[in-house]
Amino acid sequence: MIITRFAPSPTGYLHLGNARTAIFSYLFARHHKGKFILRIEDTDLERSTKEFEESIIEDLKWLGIDWDEFYRQSERFDIYREYAQRLLDSGHAYACFCTSEELEEERRIAQEKGIAYRYSGKCRHLTKDEVEKFKKEGRPYTIRFRVPDGRVVVFEDLIKGHIAINVDDFGDFVIVRSDGTPTYNFVVVVDDALMGVTHVVRGEDHIPNTPKQILIYEALGFKVPLFAHLPVILGPDRSKLSKRHGAVSVRNYREEGYLSEAMFNYLCLLGWSPPEEGREIFSKEELINLFDLSAVNSAPAIFDKEKLRWMNGVYIRQILDLDTLAERIKPFFHKAGYSFEDDYLKKVLEKARDSFSTFSEAVERLRPFFADPEEFSEEAKAILETENSYKALSFVLSKLEEAQEISGQWIKEVAKQAQKDLGIKAKDFWHALRACLTGSLEGVGVDILFDVLPKDKVVQRINKVLLKFS
Repeated sequence: MIITRFAPSPTGYLHLGNARTAIFSYLFARHHKGKFILRIEDTDLERSTKEFEESIIEDLKWLGIDWDEFYRQSERFDIYREYAQRLLDSGHAYACFCTSEELEEERRIAQEKGIAYRYSGKCRHLTKDEVEKFKKEGRPYTIRFRVPDGRVVVFEDLIKGHIAINVDDFGDFVIVRSDGTPTYNFVVVVDDALMGVTHVVRGEDHIPNTPKQILIYEALGFKVPLFAHLPVILGPDRSKLSKRHGAVSVRNYREEGYLSEAMFNYLCLLGWSPPEEGREIFSKEELINLFDLSAVNSAPAIFDKEKLRWMNGVYIRQILDLDTLAERIKPFFHKAGYSFEDDYLKKVLEKARDSFSTFSEAVERLRPFFADPEEFSEEAKAILETENSYKALSFVLSKLEEAQEISGQWIKEVAKQAQKDLGIKAKDFWHALRACLTGSLEGVGVDILFDVLPKDKVVQRINKVLLKFS
C-alpha cells in the first residue's frame, strides 16, 4: 500500500507552498487507494503553538483534505529516546560535549579560511570512560550522528531525477539537542519508518536533508522510502514567493473570500500538468483520478494571483449552485453589517453573481443592494448637481408613483421615454440613476438594481438625493 504524509510545523500559518505539498501528497495517496497521514512536527517547543496547529488543521479541512491517521511529534518523545539510544549503542551516534563557544570558534575559523563550516568531530573519538566522566560532571551534551567518511549518498528522486551528495559537505550532525529534544532529521526518519511511509512528497528545499535521513534509515535498519521533491513556487517576477507578491498563506485567501474548491484546483496546476491539455477546471474527484507524480514538472511554478482570481470567479459564476453560494457568502455580508432575508440574498446573487470574483469584492460591489449610499464620489457629485440629473431623477420618480412593479426592463422603457420627453442623452440618464442609487459611476448595472431593489427603496434613495443636491 502506498502511504504518504504531510508534516507541517505549527510555527506559522499554512503557506501556499506547503498547502500545495499537502494536496499533491494527498492526491497521490488517494489516486493509488493508499493512506494519507497528517503529522504535526512540533518538536521545536519554543516556536510551536497550539494556535498555529489549530489553524493549519482548519485550513486543511477547508481545502477538503482528510487524513487516515493523525500524530503529534511532541507526544512521541519516548519513542525518539529509544531510537537515539539504539544509535548510541550501535556506534552510529555519540555524545558531543562541545560548548556553544567552542562551536562558534570553529565557525569563525572556517569563515576566515573561506570554507563551508562542518563540525570538526573532536568528540567523535572520546572513550567510554571519558564520556561517563563528563556526564558525571554534569556537562551538557548533544547527540551527534556519526557520518561515515567519504560516502556519497545517491538517490533517484521521482521529480528531480538522479541526485548524489557527498557527506563531506555536512559532517556529523546533531540528532538530539542538549535539552533532550530531538531534531528534525532524526525524528522524521523514525516517524516515517514506523508509520510505513512509502513516498515522501515535500519541497525541494529539503533535498540537502535527504542524504542525512538516508544515513539514519540505513543505521537503524529501516527501508528507505521514495522521495519526490516539489519545485519551488515563484512570484510573477520569478523570485521566491513572498509577502511582496501579496498574501502567501491559505488563511489570507480564506479571509479575502476565495473558494476552497478554486484554491484546491489552482494549487494542483502549479507544477502539475493534467492530461487534458487546455482544460483548467477540475473537481477534486477528477483530480484524484488524474493525478500522478510523473506529470509534476521539475521546473519552478509561477504563482499568478490574477489567474487564481479568475478561476475563483469561474467557480462563483458557473459551478456553485445558488443555495451553496448564498451560504458561503453570508458570513462576509453579516460581517459588513448587511441585514437581509435568505430569499432576497439569493435574488441578489442570481442577478449579480457575474459582477465579482471574490466574496470580499462582493461586499463592496453589492453594497447598493443592502445599504443606501452614505458618501458620493466626486464624479457622482458632479453628475447629481446638474440640471439634467434633476430632470431625469424627477421623471423616474413620477413613473415610480404610477408603477405597480419595477424591473430592469421597466427602467429601460422609462429611459427611452425620458430621452424622448426630456431631450436628454441616454448617458446622462443612466449616470444620474447610477450616481443616485450607488454613490458612484461604477458597479453593477442599473437595470439589475431595478430587478432586485424594492420599489420603496428606490423611491427613498431618489428623494434623498433630490433633497441633498437640488
